[in-house]
Amino acid sequence: MTPQQIVEAFIGQWNACDIKAMLALCADDIVYHNIPMEPIHGTAAMRDMVEGFLANIAACDWEVHAIATNGNVVLTERTDGFTFKDGRHAAIRVMGIFEVSASGHITAWRDYFDMLEFQREFAG
Repeated sequence: MTPQQIVEAFIGQWNACDIKAMLALCADDIVYHNIPMEPIHGTAAMRDMVEGFLANIAACDWEVHAIATNGNVVLTERTDGFTFKDGRHAAIRVMGIFEVSASGHITAWRDYFDMLEFQREFAG
C-alpha cells in the first residue's frame, strides 16, 4: 500500500473502532502527539490511551475533507466525529500529519486541533 492508502486504512480502522487493526498499521515505536497534549511513545502506550478514549464512545465517524501526500508524509484535513454511548455527539476539526516508514507502518502521527473546541464538544 502507498502511504496515503495506509493512512486511509488507519482512519477506516478508527471508524470501525478496531483498536487491534489500527495498531497493526503502526510501528512499535510510534510517536503519537495530540499537539495540545503530551506525546505518547510506543504502541503499548497508544493502546492504553485509545482504549481509555473509546471506553465511552459507541461510534467514530472521521470525515477526510482533504488529503495530500509528499513522499512518506501524509497530511489530512478532517472532522473527527464521535457518538457517545449515551447518544451524545461530538465533532472536532483536525489537521493531521502522518509519517509512514518504508515497511508500511505509521511511525509518527501528529494531530493539531483547538483544545477549547475539544473541551466544549466532549463536556459531559
